[in-house]
Amino acid sequence: MPEFVNEQPMYENRPIPTDEQAERYLLGGILRDPNVMGTAVNVIVSDEFFFFERHRLIWRSLANLYRMGTPIDVLTLSAELEQAGAIQKCGGREYIFELMEAVASSANVEWNLQHLRSKYVLRQLIKASDETIKKSLDATYSPDEVLQDAEKNIFAIADQQVRQSLQHIEKFVTPLLDRLTNRKDGITGIPTGLVELDELTNGLQDSDLIILAARPGVGKTSFALTVAANAAIDYNKNVAFFSLEMDGVQLAQRLLCSRAKVDQSKLRAGKLNRDETNQIIANVAPISQAPLYVDDNADLGIMELMSKARELKRKNQLDLLIIDYLQLMKTGNEENRAVAIGNISRGLKILAKELHIPIIALAQLSRKVEEKGRDRPQLSDLRESGSIEQDADMVWFVERPYVRSHKEEDYNKAELIVAKHRNGSVKDIPLYFEPNITTFYNAIDDGGAGDDSDYQYNDGADMGPADFGDFG
Repeated sequence: MPEFVNEQPMYENRPIPTDEQAERYLLGGILRDPNVMGTAVNVIVSDEFFFFERHRLIWRSLANLYRMGTPIDVLTLSAELEQAGAIQKCGGREYIFELMEAVASSANVEWNLQHLRSKYVLRQLIKASDETIKKSLDATYSPDEVLQDAEKNIFAIADQQVRQSLQHIEKFVTPLLDRLTNRKDGITGIPTGLVELDELTNGLQDSDLIILAARPGVGKTSFALTVAANAAIDYNKNVAFFSLEMDGVQLAQRLLCSRAKVDQSKLRAGKLNRDETNQIIANVAPISQAPLYVDDNADLGIMELMSKARELKRKNQLDLLIIDYLQLMKTGNEENRAVAIGNISRGLKILAKELHIPIIALAQLSRKVEEKGRDRPQLSDLRESGSIEQDADMVWFVERPYVRSHKEEDYNKAELIVAKHRNGSVKDIPLYFEPNITTFYNAIDDGGAGDDSDYQYNDGADMGPADFGDFG
């Protein structure tokens, strides 16, 4: 923040957004009626809310008294300031009395809070802009770094909303009911709808970067879309799906056929029977009403992604972010692709921590995984694996034996290999894959004691797994 000398509210010969009289009236109103302190602490997010130092010190002492449950009046405030060694900096006890005597009542406290909040926000914007200008003039910063820091600072300012902690009981009952009806025991994060995966992870956790990798054609997009649909439609979580490979219409078609359990080829050919048509129609509303957002910009860059994610988060419309896929994303500096991918993965990890959401980033595996004698992928098979593996909290591999064997008994078999789990154990999770609707389901061992042919699938509906037949 630029220096303000002798409390002169000027910056580059222009008035700084302040209102000394409003600050005095606000503090005096609190002293006149301490009951309004509860309203004030919900609005004042920092002592920088007050421009003038003496008012910042007074507010800090008022907040300490309020936190300790000490009655607020001129005497207790003066004593608190004396204990902090700040009473003289505030103008002595005389100034404290002046504050209270300056207002007749606390009637205008609410207006003063909002008025001073607008001044505070403007000063924060000046501070952020000043920092951006300094970095722009510093050759050690790249344009991307300056832009990234500027956007992060602006997002932080916009995110400082007025905190309303007192709500009608309905505000708490409704989400509680949703959790009771939608969440399984032990799930603390975003549910995927895949039982063994949710048991292993307790749901997708905030701030985690998850890399989902596979060779082309194995089904990583299908798996990601399955997770997105389950989270958004079944659990009402806000999901953003950024697709650099498929357009929005293709994704919508996949999703519609998946939920309706209708063969995609029949929909594309217009050969649906009446029951299938009714199934499609019945699933339009649940999908359309789900909090699922799709961006199909094939030229998406990491900066644009971060900007859109922050905007969704600011609107409370983002619980889970999915990117399909990592190696297609642009950074603006493509000379060294390994370095560029490293910058992207680090950026995604930083974004996950900043927004407190899990992020799933799809990635391609190198062709080494197709070598003869290799029956499963390894962490080293990730393209540009060093930085990706380092930044990831979890790494998942999708495997389908049929892609290698082309054997009929492998047609519906699938597996999710949790190869890295920073906060838990690794595991191979059997799944059921339905190619015609490109959907993954839970696989349930029907008493086969290690015999894969006994695995059947369960989509979580009331019907049992036997209604769908086994892998064979």
